[in-house]
Amino acid sequence: MASVAELIAESLVRAGVERVYGIIGTSVLDFYDVLQNYGDKLKVITVRHEQSAVSAADAEFRAAGKLSAAIVHAGPGFLNTTIALGMAMKDRVPFLLISGGVKRRLRETDAWLEVNQRAIADGLVKAYEVVEDAGEVGDALSRAFEGMLSYPYGPAIIEVPEDVWREETNSQPPEVGKEIHGEVDDGEVGRVMERMRRAERPVILACGELVRRSFSQNDLERVSEHLSAPVITSGNGRGTLPEDSPLTLGRVGFGGGNLAADRVFERADFVLVLGNELDDITTYSYTLAPQGDVVVVSEDPSAEVRPLYYELIRANPAAFLRRMAELCDAVEKKDEWLREVEGARSEWSALLREFSERNSRLCNPGRFFDLLDKRLDRDRVVVAGQGTHVIFANNNLRVFSPGSYLASTNLGAMGYALPAAIGAKLACPEKQVVCVAGDGEILMTVQELETVRRENLDLKIVVVNDSSYRVLYLKQVLQKQGRVFQTLLSNPDFVRLAESFDIPATRVESSNGIEEAIEFLLEDGARMVELVIDRDEIPPLNLDATLRMGV
Repeated sequence: MASVAELIAESLVRAGVERVYGIIGTSVLDFYDVLQNYGDKLKVITVRHEQSAVSAADAEFRAAGKLSAAIVHAGPGFLNTTIALGMAMKDRVPFLLISGGVKRRLRETDAWLEVNQRAIADGLVKAYEVVEDAGEVGDALSRAFEGMLSYPYGPAIIEVPEDVWREETNSQPPEVGKEIHGEVDDGEVGRVMERMRRAERPVILACGELVRRSFSQNDLERVSEHLSAPVITSGNGRGTLPEDSPLTLGRVGFGGGNLAADRVFERADFVLVLGNELDDITTYSYTLAPQGDVVVVSEDPSAEVRPLYYELIRANPAAFLRRMAELCDAVEKKDEWLREVEGARSEWSALLREFSERNSRLCNPGRFFDLLDKRLDRDRVVVAGQGTHVIFANNNLRVFSPGSYLASTNLGAMGYALPAAIGAKLACPEKQVVCVAGDGEILMTVQELETVRRENLDLKIVVVNDSSYRVLYLKQVLQKQGRVFQTLLSNPDFVRLAESFDIPATRVESSNGIEEAIEFLLEDGARMVELVIDRDEIPPLNLDATLRMGV
């Protein structure tokens, strides 16, 4: 027989988990003792904050489609995961969080470390299982895996009391099955395609639900081309088509969308939404809407509650798209619409070019990221967290495949970028991984620079430093008559901070140093570049829609 700790470790290996992220504690000490025996088969990555453990596990699935796991101590260790659990839940990312629990005899005695973890996790996870007895561990694991891998995806938690780990069990590791895609209704597919053929200005909105599931870029390309329907994306939908393709205009909506995608969405007389993210982000709090009908194909329950009128088809959008591609025959050329789309693209490109060529008081971030984009490998992974800096990651750093752009899109929490970049790099060691973080973002999880150094990760880190919480600063300037309050910051010396972790770093305070800084960043090994920028320079974005939404 195996112990509970051994059974859980073996279950992770059989599920394809290669790494577990965490911080040791007394309530999980026996599990760590067992993990020593697994070596490289199940590598343990110690991080410096439990939020980071969860975000790194999250990033493995986003970047590589790999299941991962995190381990935390009971009570305070668990409580430190809640923001990262919320990010994963909102962005539909599965992984297993293994938490210690207080000893069973101390339950409900207000014991040391004791909090009601299940109640706190309610709404943040797909499944929460407590192993009350060694004989239950197999079934508990099975329910946890089933919960997190049934759509909509999300994290699952298994809690093991401290006195259960060493108990022996007859349980077997659960079978972790892949999601079974349901059949789609050919009648529904044919009806949607006919409406797109009849439309003068059709558009496809590709969402994160499409990225999370088994979809084909070739299918999307074929449908877009045959129906003259340009593709725009949500934040999580970036990379559904290569962003140098003439068929796509990139991201729509608040927090990184572009004017071309916004304009094409607003002009559309038929929009096919593949996924669940026709939400307040893509529509600027429902103030941006197309001129015609909308059909949403999604199996996500959130698609049923959006306050925007559309027809909902309950189906797997990847399977629906695949069937559409199979039924495509002659190309439906809509030349007038395609010329309008190309005009919107050209105007947006001109705006980006004008911004990058502008003489800035400090470093021009548009120029930096435009030049960096040209130097990065095509299969790069961009991790951008949350904040005004993501506008540059969206505007200037193109991505070309699903899972190549990671951000805290649907929760909007800061602190994701650095730990997620660690997980992405460990999951994709052969790829360039670029972490783009603002000064506010990076300081929330900056301690993970020690993890970067200890694991010897070739990670490229760009800190966009405007010495402010810039989103709110700009709102105070533009909407509060310049009444600036509690948004200006006094930052540390980021170069010396990185160097204290033995990570080489450099600072760019004017555009003259951009090329040299990029050369430095792309040298072997972990590198940090700090961009000092003017907080009052507003990058290209849909400012009217952003102000209109009142966020």
